Amino acid sequence: MIKIDSLVLGPYATNCYLLWKDDHVLIVDPGSKSNKIHQLIVLFNGVVDGIYLTHGHFDHIAGVDAMVDHYHCPVYMNELDMPLLTNPYLNVSAGSGLGDVVVKSKVNALAPGINNIGAFSFELVDAPGHSEGSSLMLWENNMICGDVIFKGSIGRTDLVGGSNIKMVQSLQMIRKLNPDYLVYPGHGEKTTLWEELKTNPYLM
Repeated sequence: MIKIDSLVLGPYATNCYLLWKDDHVLIVDPGSKSNKIHQLIVLFNGVVDGIYLTHGHFDHIAGVDAMVDHYHCPVYMNELDMPLLTNPYLNVSAGSGLGDVVVKSKVNALAPGINNIGAFSFELVDAPGHSEGSSLMLWENNMICGDVIFKGSIGRTDLVGGSNIKMVQSLQMIRKLNPDYLVYPGHGEKTTLWEELKTNPYLM
């Protein structure tokens, strides 16, 4: 059985996803240490294989250490965004009024291409623009895209490590992907790539 559960966490309403393959769970972007994550995993008797981060901004990583302490699981992300994990200026938590966010847990680097985390096999695709290491996870018929694209919009490019030029290049790449992908963004509603190609002004 394959499914994806969505939890909206933290003051910036960040989507945390629980990817399920039978009883195995991959936690994507734990933006807070919310007990909602534990409750859902316990409810379905889940075994946590790891944590995957779409990029390194604080609203997507603030719960990492709490999850690692609880599940003793490995953490993975595109190596290009790893400097953000320990630098509140780079991960934009400095000056946010919510306190500096620093990830102390060991984080393993992922390279573009096919990757395996426990029971999960997926393709990692570089998609810079929102941040240098922003990535797409292509898993089954799903695209977990972080803040690269949203329903009807795209991620901002004016933060540290952002780039309008690279975002345009990433969007050009996304236009060539399978339009049947279900799109799970870092904020807001899920959508389909087909719908975004028809209605998102940045992808039309």
